[in-house]
Parts: sequence; structure tokens; C-alpha cells
Amino acid sequence: MNRVDIVYGGQQYSLAGRSIDSIQAEIDAAITTGKPYWLMVNSGGGRFEDAYLLIAPGIPFAVLNVKPEDGADIDLDVDGVFGQDGL
Repeated sequence: MNRVDIVYGGQQYSLAGRSIDSIQAEIDAAITTGKPYWLMVNSGGGRFEDAYLLIAPGIPFAVLNVKPEDGADIDLDVDGVFGQDGL
């Protein structure tokens, strides 16, 4: 399973089961509307909690495609806790 990390406000959040391309497309579409958008991400370690990041022009954040050193996808869904869309 893929994991994408997002650094926002100095904190790290993650999205599992999503590609970096799909997240970038979602963010691009949100910014194109010109309205503030809340992106749901995972917060915390071990047991994830939902967090919502405000996406709007002028708010800096980074999207990182996380891969282990061997290049294989990271399996974060060891307990089957993520839903069908990976959140």
C-alpha cells in the first residue's frame, strides 16, 4: 500500500492507499475553485485519527511520496483499519 506524507504547519500527516498524483489532482481542483477546501488526512502514530487541513492559496504545505529504501510500497493496513478509499 502506498503512503503519502503531508507536512503542514510544521506537523506531519499522512494518507494511505492514495497516489501522489491523485492527491495533487484533488488539491489542484480545490484551489481552482477559489474556495477554501478541507483535506482529510491521518494524524498520529500507531492509531490514526482524522485531521482536516485547510487548503487555500497562500497556505504552504508539502506532499511527500514515501517509499522504503528497497523501493517497495509500505504496508500500513496491517489490521485492515483503513476503509475502501484508504483513509
